[in-house]
Amino acid sequence: MKKISIPVIAVILSFCLSACQEWLDETKYTYSISTATFFNTPNEANSAVMSVLDMMRSSYNANWFASLEINTEHIYPKGVYQASGNYAGITNTTHLQRCGTNFQYLYRAIMRANTPLSKLPEASDMTQEQINAYMGELYFLRAFNYWNLVRTFGSIPLRTEENMYEWDLPKSSVSEVYALIESDLLKAIASCPDKPRYYDTPCKNSAKALYAWVCLDLKKYDEAKRYAGEVINSGAYSLVQVTSGDDFADKVFGEGLTTSSEEVFYVKTNMTDSKTWDYLSYTAHPQYLYDGVHTVCKTGYYTHYTDLDNTVIKNWSEDDFRRSLNIAPYAFAASTYGANTCLLLKYRAPNASGSKSQIDIPLLRYTDVLITYAEACARTGDMNSAVEALNQIKRRAYGKDPSAPNADLDYKAADYSNYDEFFYGPLLTEERYETFNEAKHWFFEERHGKWEELVQANYRVACPWPRTDQASIGREIHIAEMCHLWKIPVEEFNYNKAMDEARDQNPGYNN
Repeated sequence: MKKISIPVIAVILSFCLSACQEWLDETKYTYSISTATFFNTPNEANSAVMSVLDMMRSSYNANWFASLEINTEHIYPKGVYQASGNYAGITNTTHLQRCGTNFQYLYRAIMRANTPLSKLPEASDMTQEQINAYMGELYFLRAFNYWNLVRTFGSIPLRTEENMYEWDLPKSSVSEVYALIESDLLKAIASCPDKPRYYDTPCKNSAKALYAWVCLDLKKYDEAKRYAGEVINSGAYSLVQVTSGDDFADKVFGEGLTTSSEEVFYVKTNMTDSKTWDYLSYTAHPQYLYDGVHTVCKTGYYTHYTDLDNTVIKNWSEDDFRRSLNIAPYAFAASTYGANTCLLLKYRAPNASGSKSQIDIPLLRYTDVLITYAEACARTGDMNSAVEALNQIKRRAYGKDPSAPNADLDYKAADYSNYDEFFYGPLLTEERYETFNEAKHWFFEERHGKWEELVQANYRVACPWPRTDQASIGREIHIAEMCHLWKIPVEEFNYNKAMDEARDQNPGYNN
């Protein structure tokens, strides 16, 4: 992580050391950090932002990515996740516990934003402009985490700086959560710095990009088009040109990569201070070698994978560099899973230490902005702009100049007379291949109400259960109600007395 100031723990440690020089006065020391003497200076405000980002590294961990990827129509689970392959819901105890941990980490990130949001308005050693900028960053981070909470858990308690000392809070409706997200993002747009202070801190463009994405959920398509368009037209980002799948991996998702022109908002990692990402160990195989090198330093659990028999993979052109970027044919257990299994290859870290790797977490990329813009344009009748945004993504994926029209590759607006034609044509194709293994595609198909349809059309072609279970090959798949939301962890009901598990648990988990 680049240019990060002294973390909060160091500030606390220095306080403790100075306190040892005199007799302890509890009224002066024990509570003063949280009420009077902290969040007053730029360094302290920066520590608050970094504290949220540090917790987000745990929030968006291996289980977050794995759980969302196995929901898609082209990824198959095994091990702890195998039970989810029948679309009857998350039932494995370990998997449920891991999702509960994501719930807790997301809330911890939110609470780490709430405290400074309550104190920064009173900061004594900053200008109002500085205060507003740091608060804008914190509003962005809180909105981002609430957005992912509401999309995975639905109605949830809404904890803000105004009620953060109240433990017993009832669930707020989905619309109420989205209202806070929208409010926070509009504040972030107004207050965030024009440019990011560091590689991993948000700026106005980050806030605009996320707000545009959220507007798709809210069906505010004109707003989505406006804000995504402003990010594109700012000139702050561009697609990295690539010459191969390996070049793609190195320049866009590379181990130890400082930054790229596609980063809108990533959580950064660094091996030197153990601020790493553990997801790669879930996709790697300990014996698989790519060009003679382990993809994740001789470790890997290959908890989910794909298959050459899957229609999505079968239809993926080998001229598209994203194919070789993302999949590696490898029969890890042919007698059980068949000879056409493929490992997920996008993230490669041969210098990792066990499950710890220095790959930055790609939460919001410039391609996400282009896809958001394309959808918003198509929904508002601007098919020319919609198609051009996706053409840029496609051209780059085939090794061409993203900005130069290409008659052999380009989609043509005249071929799509309505949104459904556009969805099943270029939008689904480019979104699916561009966001492959980024924990984004399931939200996309769920928002469109197409999840079961796409699973039926693709997933059942290649059997994810042991190949000896012939009865399951080609059978119809129906997605259970409980699959649409994760289970609220039991700890929330044990300690939050305004919540009743029988009444407030998500559908299907009390059966």
